Amino acid sequence: MYPQLETEAEALEKATARALLPGATSKPASEAGKAPRTNKWKRRLHRHIPVFQWLPLYTTEWGIDDFIAGITLGLTIIPESMACALLAGLPARYGLCSAFIGPLIYLVFGSIDKVIIGPTSLVALVSVQFTVGRPIEFAFLLTFLSGIVQIIMGTMRMGFIFEFISMPVIKAFSSATAILVIESQLKVLLGIKYLVAGLINSVGMLSSRIEESNMADFIMGVCAIVFLLLLELLERVANNEKRNKVLRICCRYLSTSRNTLIVLIAAIVSFIWIQKYGQVPYALSKNALATLPNFTVPSFNIETPERSYSIWEVVKELNIGIIVIPIVGILTNISIGKLTPKGLVDTNQELLTVGLCNMFGSCVQAMPSSGAFTRYAISTACGLRTPMANLYLGIIVLLALSYLSPYFNYIPEATLAAILICSIFTLLDFKLPMRLWRDSKRDFATWLLCFCVSVLFGVEVGLFVSIVVTALHLLFLWARPEIRVKIEQLDEMQYIRVTPGNGIYFPAINYLRERVLKACEQADFRITVVIDGQRISGMDYTAAQGVSKLSSDLCRQADASSSTLLILFRFPEHLQRLIDHTDNLVFCESENKVKEFLTQESLRNGYINLKEHIRASIDLGYKIDID
Repeated sequence: MYPQLETEAEALEKATARALLPGATSKPASEAGKAPRTNKWKRRLHRHIPVFQWLPLYTTEWGIDDFIAGITLGLTIIPESMACALLAGLPARYGLCSAFIGPLIYLVFGSIDKVIIGPTSLVALVSVQFTVGRPIEFAFLLTFLSGIVQIIMGTMRMGFIFEFISMPVIKAFSSATAILVIESQLKVLLGIKYLVAGLINSVGMLSSRIEESNMADFIMGVCAIVFLLLLELLERVANNEKRNKVLRICCRYLSTSRNTLIVLIAAIVSFIWIQKYGQVPYALSKNALATLPNFTVPSFNIETPERSYSIWEVVKELNIGIIVIPIVGILTNISIGKLTPKGLVDTNQELLTVGLCNMFGSCVQAMPSSGAFTRYAISTACGLRTPMANLYLGIIVLLALSYLSPYFNYIPEATLAAILICSIFTLLDFKLPMRLWRDSKRDFATWLLCFCVSVLFGVEVGLFVSIVVTALHLLFLWARPEIRVKIEQLDEMQYIRVTPGNGIYFPAINYLRERVLKACEQADFRITVVIDGQRISGMDYTAAQGVSKLSSDLCRQADASSSTLLILFRFPEHLQRLIDHTDNLVFCESENKVKEFLTQESLRNGYINLKEHIRASIDLGYKIDID
């Protein structure tokens, strides 16, 4: 982990400490005026271009670790990218175009060191919902428009929106995605060709065409899955401290390179088979010739033999995809950032960075991209230190595009499907819902709703429904805050103590009044009401007027002398100014003052005799005039 910027509070604390040191001298007024401005621009530069933060501190040790991690990640992202491209309904080559431009941009602007930008199965699965059956140019324009939306959101500092997405929603979203990806790759394992959107349609199509399955594809896919699972078990050996160090290192790199190894082995088998028999009995991936992509701005008008699309028709066809893809893409980055030791994410900076990756990625025919949990796990295992690993990763992908593309034609599609299935399987998390069932039924209901809707109707629908449900729950908490109402005693004088546990705003004021009036009815309106405002974080004008109306509610008759006293205890002064004063409403700041009012009320209602009242008044320090 590279050093993080100090917060303004930490900087102020350090500056104060330096000022208190012996021998500290004050700077001239001219220098004192320039220093804060310089520091302010420096902090902004470090915040928006983080490479200037860690690059001056770069060491040889970091360079070695990043080089090893970059090479490992480069060999891993190549087969993953091709698999994700096939999942999105694109030729495998376009996955590689996404795998080099994103890391090079994230190297400069990225704020999370272990995020590796590239194609992901999650984004690919959502993208295909909007581009299926349409020209390939729709995918590139979707990438461009997604980047523009993310940049706009980051510029307008709309990252707070993602705070409304809770952890159960993210986990349910990820688990549902894993289910959908695995199901979508079953047809590839069986060698069946079709492309439809939605789980129900896909399952129906698969079941109706199951007789078309190819046993050679199935055998190749199953063998690849077994190979990947066996090499994944080597990770346990690598984490065993009792094993030999050399053995542990070998097992770790064999495990992290398993995707590359299976692709290499399967491609060699296909090459030998073709040389001997002329063709293979299973499907192979198809790629373009070995050339680097041209850097051109995507055309906003799409021409096909059937019809022409203007930019507005493209936007209409993509529909909400230009909103869903940016949200889905940034969710993974935020989740990875929360897994880092610091656990804090500058969401607005991530929006800007990923937006740049997608916007420039569309210029090299890239599909939408984001971070991935699988690459995060590999970067952590390889000891990645800084985003410099993105440079080595990008170079490897560029070399693959330049010289190795023709050889990708020998990779079986079933092998790429096996890579996706084994990679996405780690996102299945059913331990969390079991824990939520035990400890938080409400969060379990949210998880279950998001999971079921995402699986049945698509991850974009599940995400939208979950956000709406979460927002409604927050609104419910706003309208029904925690309010404790109980009868307490102070020197044997009873009163109703009301303790709001949060801010009281206009949706909650009627609820507060109902709770107080219900308690007063049970006490036959003969006990003073004390509202403790110490924990009230805020109150608006409507709520303040509601408190004034509450005092009117406590008047049983027309005259105030027969009404119940309402004491507002420890209310901040700015809130007191909002509340209209009435005859039976008083403010007080100390318990002694509360005791005084309770004593007066008890005397007025005949609960204590005059002698006891005189004794109490002496204790409280005020005089009693007896006529």
